[in-house]
Amino acid sequence: MPRARARSAQAVGDGPSVLIISAAMGAGHDGVAYELERRLHARGAQAKVYDYLEMLPGRMGPFYRSFYAGQLKYAPSSYEWLYGKIDRGLLAPTARWLGQMGKRKVRKIARDYDVVISTYPLGCQATGALRKKGQLAIPAVGFLTDVDVHGLWLHPGIDKNLTVWHGSAVEAANRTGVPSQAVGPVLPDRFLDPATPLERRQGREIMGLTEDEVVVLVVAGSWGVGDIGSTARHLRDAGVGTPVVLCGRNDELLREMDAEDGIVGIGWTSEVRTLLAAADVVVHNAGGLSCLEGFAIGVPVIGYACLPGHGHRNSLAMKLAGVAADATTAEELLTEVRRLARTAEGAAMVQRARDLFLSDPTDLLLELAKAPVSMPVRSATRTWASRAAAVTVAVPVTMGALSFGVAQATVHASLGVAEGKGAIYVAAVVDHTQVNDPTVVTALRTSNVSAAIRHGASAPTPTDVRALLTSGVSVVGAETGSRSRNPRRLRQSMNAAAAAVSATDDTRPKVICLRTPGLVEKVVAWDHHLQLALPRLILRNGALPTSLHAGEEVVLDERGRTPGQVRADVAALTAYVADAHLPQQPMRALWRTA
Repeated sequence: MPRARARSAQAVGDGPSVLIISAAMGAGHDGVAYELERRLHARGAQAKVYDYLEMLPGRMGPFYRSFYAGQLKYAPSSYEWLYGKIDRGLLAPTARWLGQMGKRKVRKIARDYDVVISTYPLGCQATGALRKKGQLAIPAVGFLTDVDVHGLWLHPGIDKNLTVWHGSAVEAANRTGVPSQAVGPVLPDRFLDPATPLERRQGREIMGLTEDEVVVLVVAGSWGVGDIGSTARHLRDAGVGTPVVLCGRNDELLREMDAEDGIVGIGWTSEVRTLLAAADVVVHNAGGLSCLEGFAIGVPVIGYACLPGHGHRNSLAMKLAGVAADATTAEELLTEVRRLARTAEGAAMVQRARDLFLSDPTDLLLELAKAPVSMPVRSATRTWASRAAAVTVAVPVTMGALSFGVAQATVHASLGVAEGKGAIYVAAVVDHTQVNDPTVVTALRTSNVSAAIRHGASAPTPTDVRALLTSGVSVVGAETGSRSRNPRRLRQSMNAAAAAVSATDDTRPKVICLRTPGLVEKVVAWDHHLQLALPRLILRNGALPTSLHAGEEVVLDERGRTPGQVRADVAALTAYVADAHLPQQPMRALWRTA
């Protein structure tokens, strides 16, 4: 039923009201949140920013913030591992559950508002979970402040995702099915116009530098984390330009830079626009707010020695989007500075980056605040006694069985253990018409792409499968059924997918799951000797990924595409993988046979 808004005495005014959830974890999340608040106030709406970490029970918020900062400083490699595992790895369900622990406070606060937008991943988890359970009567929006799409940003209960790049919107929609739209970066008005020659001169006067000097602005986010000193010294010693280091709130880094000849150190400042205007190139290590500000001002951006996890993934995503460069070695950094500082290539990159700024999301939020919203149907509420009894009995049995099943699946390699980590493994879901087109078959074979075969009316026949194998195209099954908790239905769906490729001579059929599988699916696959593929990326309608990492599995879902479109999609992905300097292998390369 449509929501009915009941405001408390704290709410002010009759205009639409927007709840904004952020977190003081660096400047990126808060920067977007407070700018949205300002824009909404300017339009006559009510808006307020809340810190999600303060909504967590006990002292979890400050602990989480301190643990995150300490991990980046003292154990960065552990954060790299953790970041991947909570995206799509084994720790993802636990991370999502922990991320939702502030939802009770969110639910209480949201009663006074017409729409909620989260600029922090855990806020998306909380509001998405509340919407899915029918406990939040207003639309929930997620604003992905990162170019790279991490799983903690995504929840199927969210009504709409907003992103800074169209590629991020495509990936978010592909991964969750939630409508997603690119609106571009959200920055204060002072950053929206390109820098002027006057600002350039003023910025250089502040730093005591001349117009002729090449200025390399080195940024490390508001916390100033990372080995910034080494980067600055390398730039200075190579003679490519004068490094100016924004140290943020890191006083220790500021003292270190002040002690160095030929390096300008600057502490926390509100004159970031002026400093960006004076720069010829920006070198970052976090892929955060400073990069977006550089895009707006008109300065080429380079990622180098990036922080693990979000830092290097954002840097690679921006490189693949064509709006920034990424250097993996010190020599590459020098090469990129020379290539982009005061050059036509740098100017072209600047223009692509400025093209990210598409629209103002304020209108969209105001429309959502006025629109009626249907609530999901909730099941009858159980008593606490019945819940406790059910949990007491079910948890040990279920967790024991599933843990055993997953352990056995891992031991026997039924989850598709990669034989190598240095490639991208690709399969394309194709139908009867597509596999009988010579151009499609040639495209799959020459591009090292497996054919993923479904079962059903339009699926390729056993004769088609044998013809593909004869032509040199490897074949795997594609399980496309809707998610079910019924093991019998899951077994039937997986067995049907395996039967569709029964013309192969493998003793263990290979099956790609074209949706996010749960533990039950994994146990069923093990119990029936099926190898279950778990692709991170399922691309539709010619979409390309926002980022690629060695060892990943990618699926092109070509259902409904013409043979010409299939060929074009395969060629585009192959070129994309080549640009990332990664080899491409068919999905079959992932599998072991018994």
